[in-house]
Amino acid sequence: MTTVATPARYATVRGWVAASARSIAPHFPIETFIARNPVAGYETLDHEEAMRRIAHDHGVLLTPSEERFRALHTDGRIPLADLVAALHQLVPEARSPHPIVADEFVTTATEVLLQDLLVSPPRAATSTALPTPASGLSPRVHARVDDLTSRWLTALFGDAAWSTPTRGEGMWDAWRRLAALDPTLPRRVRAGIRSTPAEPAAAIDVALEHWGLEGDGAEEFIRAHILAQPGWSALVRHTAAESRSVDLVSLVAIRATLERLLLPAGATLPVRAPSTGRDEEARLLAVATALRADLTVPDVRAALGRILSLTDAYTRLSIWQEAYERRTARALAPASAPVLRTLEETPRPLAQAIFCIDTRSESFRRHLEAAGPVETLGFAGFFAVPISFRPADGAPGVASCPVLLTPRVAVSESSVERDALGRWRRHRTAIAERGRAAHALGESTLAPYAFAETAGWFFGAASVTRTLAPRLWSSVRTGMRRAKPTTRVDADVVFSLDERVLYAETALRMMGLVDGFAPIVLVCGHGASVTNNPFASGLQCGACGGHEGEPNARAAATIFNDPATRDALAERGITIPDDTLFVAAQMDTVTDEVTLLEPWALPASHEMRVLELTRHLETARQANAADRLAGLPGADRDGDAVRETLRRSSDWAEAFPEWGLMGNAAFIVGPRAITAGVDLGRRAFLHSYEAAADPDGTGLETILTAPLVVAQWINAQYAASTVAPDRFGAGPKPLHNVVGTTGVLSGFGGDLRIGLPWQSVGVGRHAHHEPVRLQVFVQAPLARINEIVDESEVVRNLVVNRWITLRAREHDTARWMRFGRYGWETDDLDTTPVTGMPVGDHETTTKENRS
Repeated sequence: MTTVATPARYATVRGWVAASARSIAPHFPIETFIARNPVAGYETLDHEEAMRRIAHDHGVLLTPSEERFRALHTDGRIPLADLVAALHQLVPEARSPHPIVADEFVTTATEVLLQDLLVSPPRAATSTALPTPASGLSPRVHARVDDLTSRWLTALFGDAAWSTPTRGEGMWDAWRRLAALDPTLPRRVRAGIRSTPAEPAAAIDVALEHWGLEGDGAEEFIRAHILAQPGWSALVRHTAAESRSVDLVSLVAIRATLERLLLPAGATLPVRAPSTGRDEEARLLAVATALRADLTVPDVRAALGRILSLTDAYTRLSIWQEAYERRTARALAPASAPVLRTLEETPRPLAQAIFCIDTRSESFRRHLEAAGPVETLGFAGFFAVPISFRPADGAPGVASCPVLLTPRVAVSESSVERDALGRWRRHRTAIAERGRAAHALGESTLAPYAFAETAGWFFGAASVTRTLAPRLWSSVRTGMRRAKPTTRVDADVVFSLDERVLYAETALRMMGLVDGFAPIVLVCGHGASVTNNPFASGLQCGACGGHEGEPNARAAATIFNDPATRDALAERGITIPDDTLFVAAQMDTVTDEVTLLEPWALPASHEMRVLELTRHLETARQANAADRLAGLPGADRDGDAVRETLRRSSDWAEAFPEWGLMGNAAFIVGPRAITAGVDLGRRAFLHSYEAAADPDGTGLETILTAPLVVAQWINAQYAASTVAPDRFGAGPKPLHNVVGTTGVLSGFGGDLRIGLPWQSVGVGRHAHHEPVRLQVFVQAPLARINEIVDESEVVRNLVVNRWITLRAREHDTARWMRFGRYGWETDDLDTTPVTGMPVGDHETTTKENRS
């Protein structure tokens, strides 16, 4: 085969690369780690079909194995009733009650397919991704291509002094120039690199012509190279959106060129062995044996074969997954029961506290409500204020909003104490410069030896203190820092009045907070204080782009307190009383401490109320810390809970500072009344919503097209890191080797790790996270939900293709409806809560579900 090298041909090759790139999601650098479904490109497919494609492309299963599911069934975790219900949900033909008669053998479709689930040879979890030519011809060459590519990309994306070899060149041009000089490569290979085309698409085309590939074969070849090292490919895909010098076409060209030149001349593509029908025969025999059916009778064999043809190995996995999720959904579903209402006017609460929908807020909200007269609400942690934030220390601005949004306004932190701010900023700059210098010394080749001779004694003592007394070391460092001067954010200045009113009204209507305001409304962002954790941003606020929520809380409080904004809101039907004060706060999800961010701005009229609120916050902190520590590995459960959380936040050897969003399983949209007082085990994203306060449905549309999507990303990433940790996880923390600010390697080389560290989902060899798809419960008019599903392609893909399970009801006394294959249907899910619901190997108790 000979192809003509033309611009049109190069465009075709680039199109194949773009299509293949959908097999892996972009990887955000760890400094702004964002949860993403690593297989988001398959969401246009039905979940079952996606499992087939992912197994073919990536060599992994997207669910637990059949052996694991069967063990859970034997242990009672998956009851037979749930298995039958799941079977009927996914295989409509199995619902038929009519018996199947073949000769003297009588059975039903349900009975045959149940035995298929229980006894058929399980679908093996493949371990080989889509093969490249080298992986089939010479594993040694394949490993060599991987190693050379990894070394090159480590140098390209690293931050050591010697890791900037490109001189501003494009990725492909720099590689051609430098790889041709690499003495570790054979002379023949170096000569071949020098003669490769200057256009990377042309270099790929040379490889395609070499192997005689075209059409689907060419695209599969390209996809195999992209998926050979999915971590590096995901990083390149993300970076390519911001830089023209890095792109996947160049990455594939590098790999394809190395492979073509390193393999022996004359090598041809290996022939794949055709699949056989042995698996189906073994399946038929296993089911017939279980049913005591005689396969020598033609009618019996034909009848069983006809029923078994309704499903295959991936359908079985899909049925098992559905059955597995039903118990979780039962435990987390808000009950359908009348809510006791009274005509008596309820007392005005001391405060209302708005927390992020983050699952970690669920238990703190419960404990805070139990501590005193405080109502809580849930809202995405950027509080409807998408900003780019410039801190007072002069650091670069960060996008503090969901990655689905682009901030249009830059909010700055400033201070009237200009002299104090200048001294503080110079102090921070000096500390940062010393840190960069120490890091550069560590990356240098010879300097560390001289540095150790002169200052090693000091750093050795410091290391001993950090290891044996982490809290003492943290206190010393805190004492050495200069106090930050009083600052404010200028959200009331940079946003126009119309923008302030829009953001304020949107947030209040989405939450249903349009009347009954308390004297204090706490706007509480969140962050996580950890030490020596490359994935620290993964514990921060996902709604704030992997940053702390402090800037957004302060900006939102400033807007809500603005008199002009309040006057305009009153004209729109939202009257905020004069004595209502919005107070910005920050919750540390490691220590459970809630800090008021601008205490100097509190008026004297609210001092006593704020003091009472802080007491309730401290009570909730004590209770929540004890609650969380009960499930954290290595926790001192007999000591002071708060003291233990402080140790974990400052200990540089602590692999489990907190569990993050481990266990996340549900997204609940509705008034707080439907979940108040219920222990959901930190497994639910809770978004406040009152349909009556959102007459045109725009609030619900925002919830389902933004926070819901981000929650699904988080849910999918935790699940993928659990079921396929070697492919979609980041591996154990002790093995991490950081590559600049982009990611980590396991050891000194190999693929860039994507997903979550194993310590975020498991302990030892046992998974702690339950890999269930997101169970969504929405209390809102069904017609309104239908419009959103119809109009949003992203939401429609998630719902119709079964990447999430959507349930809804009109009001709190109605039964839940489930969105099925043919629209809404009455859900047969028993909403009686299950006590002692396991979360992996960890037991949490769901209390009696009362509305």
